[in-house]
Amino acid sequence: MKSIEPRLTLADQWEHRCVKLMGDLKLLNQQKANVEKEKEEVEAAKSKADKDLESALADSKEKGVELQRLRDREASLLADLRSAGEKFTTEKSRADLAEASLAAMEQARRELVKLAEDSVKATEDALKEQILLLAPDFDVTLIGAWKEVVDGRIVGPPPPEDQIIDPPPQD
Repeated sequence: MKSIEPRLTLADQWEHRCVKLMGDLKLLNQQKANVEKEKEEVEAAKSKADKDLESALADSKEKGVELQRLRDREASLLADLRSAGEKFTTEKSRADLAEASLAAMEQARRELVKLAEDSVKATEDALKEQILLLAPDFDVTLIGAWKEVVDGRIVGPPPPEDQIIDPPPQD
């Protein structure tokens, strides 16, 4: 028995195959269009990323220049600070030496004043002793090295300036 199945003729087979290939081609063209669209999107994204990268690099360079400027300024300020510290130390040493010298000079001045006062007192005592030897009844308490004769009277020396008290105002 022969099969009832219809046999496709060669032309039918080719036609069927062509229809199938046309469908595959249409699908491939659609996929190609999708790929092209995705490629364009990727290119646009890449272009935007490149621009963003260039912008970021330019920003980074500007910030790098600013950072270097700030580092240079910091180094300059630190050098100035060190120099000022050294100058301060030198000047402080000079001031300490000057203070020590001043203190030594003040001590020497006090000693000279004390020596001068002692010399005047010793001279005064020697003169009073000599006067008492020549005139035993004479009151030597009225005379002194710092006293003066004013209008025929012996008066004491004026008080030191730091002990002068201004008289109260008269109404």
